[in-house]
Amino acid sequence: MRFARIELTNWKNFKAASVALGGRVFLVGPAASGKSNFLDAFRFLKDLASDGGGLGKAIDQRDGMPRVRTLYARKNVEVGIRVEVHTDNHDGWTYQIGLRPVSQRDSRPVIASERVQRVADGSAAEVLLDRPDEKDRGDPERLFQSSIQQVAENRRFRELVEFFRSISYLHLVPQLVREQQSPRANGIGLDPFGRDLLDRIRNTPTSTRRGRLSRIQKVLKIVAPQMKDLELWIDEHGRPHLRVRFEHWRPHGAYQNESQFSDGTLRLIGLLWSLQEPAGPLLLEEPELSLHPAIVRRLAPFIHRAQTAGQGRQVILSTHSTELLTDPGIPPDEVLLVQPASEGSRITEGASVPEIVRLMRAGIPASEAILPRTEPGQLHLFDKAKA
Repeated sequence: MRFARIELTNWKNFKAASVALGGRVFLVGPAASGKSNFLDAFRFLKDLASDGGGLGKAIDQRDGMPRVRTLYARKNVEVGIRVEVHTDNHDGWTYQIGLRPVSQRDSRPVIASERVQRVADGSAAEVLLDRPDEKDRGDPERLFQSSIQQVAENRRFRELVEFFRSISYLHLVPQLVREQQSPRANGIGLDPFGRDLLDRIRNTPTSTRRGRLSRIQKVLKIVAPQMKDLELWIDEHGRPHLRVRFEHWRPHGAYQNESQFSDGTLRLIGLLWSLQEPAGPLLLEEPELSLHPAIVRRLAPFIHRAQTAGQGRQVILSTHSTELLTDPGIPPDEVLLVQPASEGSRITEGASVPEIVRLMRAGIPASEAILPRTEPGQLHLFDKAKA
C-alpha cells in the first residue's frame, strides 16, 4: 500500500494543496517554505491511528489548533486532510478528515467531517464511514475522537488504520543516539530523532537483525573500509550498542561503538536500517545531512534499488541537496516543488510544469531543472548583509 494523492486545506503553511504521489517522492523548496509541515500531515495521520495517540493528543503534540490551522484562513477555518491510498492490485482507500475548534474561546479540536471510502475490483466506491452521523448528533462528545482511533468503530477499515500506523519518520540526531537519551516524554509511537534506534535493532528477531546488519556492513565497507564486523552488543548494564572492529596498526584492531561513530556514519546506519524495515511509507528529512557529497549523489538510485529488492517502501523525502538531485533516474513526476506565496505556500508537481518537463526530457537533471527555482528571490542582498 502507498499514498497516491494528498489534499490539504488550511494545514499550516498550506491554504490549499493537492498533489499526486509516487513510490519515491523528492520534496524541494526554500527554507521555511513548508516542506516539514507537508511531511507532518502524514505524521498526523499516523498519530491519529497509533496507540497512545488519537485526535486530542495529536493536536496537543502540535501545540493546539491555532498552530495547526494556517494563518491565511479567513472565513473557512476548517482544517482538512484527504488522502488516496492504492494497493498493488489497484484496490484503494480514500480517507478524509476535517477539524475545527469548538468555538472562538475553546480551541479543542472536534470532528467537522470524517469519511472513509473503499474501492475494490474496479467497482464503485463504497462509503464505509460518513460523519457526523446519527450517533454523533445524539452524542456530540463523540466528535472529540476520530473513528480511526476507535477500535469499536474502525473494524471495517482496519487495513487502512494499520497502514497509517505503519508510517515512519526519520530525522536521526546523532547526539541523541550517542548519549542514549530517553525517548520524548508523552510522545506518540517511535521516536523520529533516533533515540529508539538501538532498541528497535535489539528487538528485531536475531536472524533478521543479523541479515540487516550484514547488508549495512557491506555498505560501510565501501564508504569506510576500516570498519569491520558491525554487530549488536549488550553491555554489562543490559544496554544495547552498535559496535564495529576498527582496523589499525594492531593485528586484531580495536572495537568502537556508536559513541565513537561519526555523525555521517550514524545517520547512514539509521537510513539503511529504516529502508529494510517491513513497514509503510518512510518520511525522510534531509537525508543528505552529514554525508559526503559522493555518497549523497548515490542515494537516489540506492533508494530505488532498496525499494525494488526489499519491501518496496514508499519513500517521501525533503532535500536541499544538489548532489542528491543530480541522479538522471529522477523523473519530473517524482519531484514536488514547494514555494512561498502571498496566500500561503503552494506545492506543484514537477510533471505539471512544461518547462521542467522539457528540460528533464533533454537530459537536464532535477538539480538544474528544478532546484534553482527554490532560491529566495532576494538572495543577491545576502552578499551585502552585515553580520
